[in-house]
Amino acid sequence: MYLRIINQVNITRMEISAPHVGDYVMIAWTVLAVVVVLYAIWLVGGREWIGEKVARLLPHETLSKGDKAHIYLNGRYNRTATLSKVVADAVYIYDNKVKLPLDYRARFYGMGVDLNDGSRLVFIANRRHYRLIRVAELIRKVFNLAEDETNLNPDYSEDEELLTEKAEEGAGDDEM
Repeated sequence: MYLRIINQVNITRMEISAPHVGDYVMIAWTVLAVVVVLYAIWLVGGREWIGEKVARLLPHETLSKGDKAHIYLNGRYNRTATLSKVVADAVYIYDNKVKLPLDYRARFYGMGVDLNDGSRLVFIANRRHYRLIRVAELIRKVFNLAEDETNLNPDYSEDEELLTEKAEEGAGDDEM
């Protein structure tokens, strides 16, 4: 298209002639082709791929047993507590006395919704990163990102001990 416009320039007077209808049709087809290609990439899985690349711009901080977590309840700072246990669907604080739900893990935060009253809980390692949660949630919803399993690492040590005890009991029963 650029070459066509250049060819229409009168070299002696340096005037550009008016574009023809065919020029507008060519521009429309080019824009349509670009949109169709981008939409096809979006449908084939490019959406998640792009989302993963964008999410890498966000901070990455993990929480596990013994770490201090800042807890926000319905968007307001509630407290800082030491995590006494982390399992796949919950976080325990105060020596396993208080169980807080965990529904989603992201790169630097975790979220949960209390089934009793519908309160929204947010667990975060660095209090300064709280402002980024809205951006991270928007990225998660737009790009359909999967849960980041490396954040809020579950503690399976008690489960392993229980399985070991059960296996030893089973081995003892077989000997009899």
